[in-house]
Amino acid sequence: MNKIAPVANNVLSNNKVHEKPSVNATHNKSDFAEVLKNQQREMEMKFSIHAQERLKQQNITITPQDMSMISDAAKKAEMKGSKESLILLKDLALVVNISNKTVITAIDKTRQKEKIFTNIDSTVIL
Repeated sequence: MNKIAPVANNVLSNNKVHEKPSVNATHNKSDFAEVLKNQQREMEMKFSIHAQERLKQQNITITPQDMSMISDAAKKAEMKGSKESLILLKDLALVVNISNKTVITAIDKTRQKEKIFTNIDSTVIL
């Protein structure tokens, strides 16, 4: 009877020893966490510097609930093939680049003088 001694990082099959790939569980977990974090960042709506300045100038606060609604609206616009969308949320108009998931500008109702928005291909009313 042949005795087989355990060999680290090797697998025995059909009486042949094959090297087992080295797996570093901690490294894989951190890679997964990093990939997940990057994917979440890509899914999040962003605000351009211009939009951030507009919100600040107009004393507009976007709540987490508002962000969720804006994000959902952008996803729906994307499913319809939109590239640049006007999203109307309460008294706020947001021009959103759908593919970049970026709010380009924000205008409250009192500053919508001409009420004309150009270079958009869709409108989502919330």
